[in-house]
Amino acid sequence: MAVNRKSAKIKREKPESEAAPTKRQVKEARKEKLSKTAKIVLVVIGILAMLLSVTAMACSGVLNEVNKEEPYELTGGVAATVNGVNIKEDTVTNQIMSLRKGSYDKDADWAAYLASQGLTPESYRENVIDGIARQYLLVEAEKEYGITVSQEDLDKAWKDAVKNYGGDEKAFVEMIEQVGFTKDTYLENIKSSLAQQKLKDEVAPAEKPSDEEVVTYLNENLSTYNGARRSSHILFKLAEDATDEERAKVEAEAQKVLDQINAGELEFAKAAKKYSEDSSADKGGDVGWDKLTTFVPEYQDALSKLGVDQVSGLVKTTYGYHIIKCTELFEVQTVTSLDEVPEGIRTYVSDMLESQAVATAYGEWLTDYTEKAEIKINPMPENVPYNVDMKKASEKKDDSAK
Repeated sequence: MAVNRKSAKIKREKPESEAAPTKRQVKEARKEKLSKTAKIVLVVIGILAMLLSVTAMACSGVLNEVNKEEPYELTGGVAATVNGVNIKEDTVTNQIMSLRKGSYDKDADWAAYLASQGLTPESYRENVIDGIARQYLLVEAEKEYGITVSQEDLDKAWKDAVKNYGGDEKAFVEMIEQVGFTKDTYLENIKSSLAQQKLKDEVAPAEKPSDEEVVTYLNENLSTYNGARRSSHILFKLAEDATDEERAKVEAEAQKVLDQINAGELEFAKAAKKYSEDSSADKGGDVGWDKLTTFVPEYQDALSKLGVDQVSGLVKTTYGYHIIKCTELFEVQTVTSLDEVPEGIRTYVSDMLESQAVATAYGEWLTDYTEKAEIKINPMPENVPYNVDMKKASEKKDDSAK
């Protein structure tokens, strides 16, 4: 459905100030770190963008700041307006300080971080405001396009998330609680993510590329895929702290299986199903094409020396001992038909081209939609807690050089 919106440029109300410094190669004093658990949560949830944008909207449509006490002073006021709707200065401050506090408490550290990103407090603030404004506009677009998320959608998303975490719902809940979520707040964010995906499907529907497009892409990028090898393997796991006796026992077992395969007494796929301790065992050890994934160096080195149907010796990696078999090889001078391309590579390239086309179309739509909005950014208050003299970045550099 068509959406009519008044076109207007973004207005940035700014006082006269010093020009932003050029990018400097400054070693970051501290790097923001997420625990392994937090990283898993963000991957499963898939809402990092939501976590970095506004998380609550008042029924009146005004974007609100986080309502909790903070170890810094808030200034109040309005940072910007989006189609007449206020983005509060405190919303922006809380978001920026959620990054700064604990990671860049010292002014020199904070200045060095900003400088390393080619930013200043003013430009960082603008980026945050742009993100919040865009998030608000997406919510407005969802209303205009009639996007809804059903309870059935939420139930499925929850079940999928639990399944991806291993299937233990109790453990999953405990894990998301460690980074500040409850099941309800998790589902609130999931609802937003699902709505945005539905909006994307509406404004940039996916279309499979034609065979000609896939062939053209492959020929233009043949060096990327030529020489690709598909492989299967049998893994005999070995703990990193295994004793010499344990190591010898596992190696002997692996060698026994390898000898049976080489003697023709045991089919590779059957051996994989029977002996392999990898998740690929049920597929006869198949782990796909090396050009479409990443193997540990020892595995890749051994595979690269194999022709079709050849089997390696024992290959030791951090996982244990592998027996590797090359099952297919893709090597052509020119692709004239998709029949010459293995299904796995065809599917991979087709899916990638489809995703790229969707991303491009959606990006163009979002840019156009945002440019039609009236966004006014007010000057940054001098007393916001993330404001810093950027000269301190040089002081930090000098200290690091000592």
